[in-house]
Amino acid sequence: MLRGSAWMIGLRWSLRLVGIVSTAVLARLLTPGDFGIVAIAMLFVGLVEALGETGERLALIRQVSLERAHYDTAFSLQLFIGVTIALLLFFLAPLTTAYFHEPRAVPVMRLLALRALLGGIENIGTVDFRRDMQFGLFYAIAMRAKLVSLGVTLILAVWLRNYWALAIGILANQAAATILSYLMHSYRPRLSLNRWREIYGFSGWTLARSAGLYLTSQVDQFAVGGFGSAGAMGRYAVAMDVATSPTAEINEPVTAVLYPVLSKCQQDRAAIRSLFVKVFGWSVIICAATSVGIMSIAQDYCLLILGPQWRSVAELLPWLALSAGLAGLSSAADTVFDALGTPSVSARLQWLRLFLLVCAVAAAALGTHDIIVVAMARLAVSCIFAPVVLFVLGRAIGLSFYDYAAASWRPVIAAFFLYGTVTVTGTNLPPVTLVRLLLEIPLGAAAYSGTLYLLWYFAGRPVGPEADLLAMGRTLLTTSLRWRISRRGA
Repeated sequence: MLRGSAWMIGLRWSLRLVGIVSTAVLARLLTPGDFGIVAIAMLFVGLVEALGETGERLALIRQVSLERAHYDTAFSLQLFIGVTIALLLFFLAPLTTAYFHEPRAVPVMRLLALRALLGGIENIGTVDFRRDMQFGLFYAIAMRAKLVSLGVTLILAVWLRNYWALAIGILANQAAATILSYLMHSYRPRLSLNRWREIYGFSGWTLARSAGLYLTSQVDQFAVGGFGSAGAMGRYAVAMDVATSPTAEINEPVTAVLYPVLSKCQQDRAAIRSLFVKVFGWSVIICAATSVGIMSIAQDYCLLILGPQWRSVAELLPWLALSAGLAGLSSAADTVFDALGTPSVSARLQWLRLFLLVCAVAAAALGTHDIIVVAMARLAVSCIFAPVVLFVLGRAIGLSFYDYAAASWRPVIAAFFLYGTVTVTGTNLPPVTLVRLLLEIPLGAAAYSGTLYLLWYFAGRPVGPEADLLAMGRTLLTTSLRWRISRRGA
């Protein structure tokens, strides 16, 4: 699982590095309004696509033994859903003007309808890469598609200087992924519905959860789009991406690898509990560091990466980053419920979260028309919802409050030291953004990792992520020394 996580984290951070370069360049070529138009279109595109997330691939991963008929059925369902979504997006596109009052989003949405069609014909056989833990191949497809998208987007941004560069770049990413899926896997689809009961029996609740997850991730942007301009929408969308991506790009790959591992021991409740405790410990370390780290350097990060015209985004980052960190603590819960064969529980929890978020965000938006208050509302709901999910999961697999606290207290204290170190350091540094970041980031990392290690050591060096990190460090050091010795001997 750790090897798979390393591949997936490498993938996500490679994609994020490409994304940072892309955002840094595009933020200077395009305006917040351009980003806002595409964000408006993607809200509706993503919503309709979420209704098509029926979990065919997850069902294949969970299946103990697979036959050709399973793949053909999953592909046929995927194709039908892709065609349906593409048609819905094309014909429903004019409805975007009724709420957002932005007619330029309509043709963008119709262009992006092609993304659903391309996704519908993607090779379902690549699910084997996850099922068999071959994450290197999964990495290759995603990374190459992202590089194609980056090249197309940057060329068009220089040429067109408008939002079409972003929209066509999104489409290019899916087109490249679909082509690569056939080049890198030998499966060739046939139309069949022979195993639809086995596939759909699991995926029905997955669909409900996917819709809830998407609406939960976007409800505050819907609210901002209702009372704000395209520029406000663009600022909020970029702030959400900047604030949440560090947490997501490290934490989500770990939980993604957990699913195929749990699927191999789905009848062993003790093994599931042990694996989840390990993953939860990693999630706390990751989420505490990334969310508090982004909060600590928000102002300097925005000025350096995005530029002066995005200065106001820095005020949103602390609230959104902390919210992402809290949400990340329970991100593995859905995977465990799936492995237990109870996706209905996670689906209901997601819709509970959506209800709470709609109430809080609607009150903030209607009462203040202030995007910062909307971000605060998201954080408030995260503070309430994360403990609820962990409590329900704990009852399902036999975890207590003590188990969660034992894995959490060291990273939480280390995060306070991180924030204090960066804050105190920042007040005494010159007003040169690059210099400040070059000093703040390593000092904050040193404060966090040093505090974490000392607390772990004085706590009796319990089994957990800290011990795993030290073991991996020793292995790397030993391997490096042996390689040097062999080189000298040669």
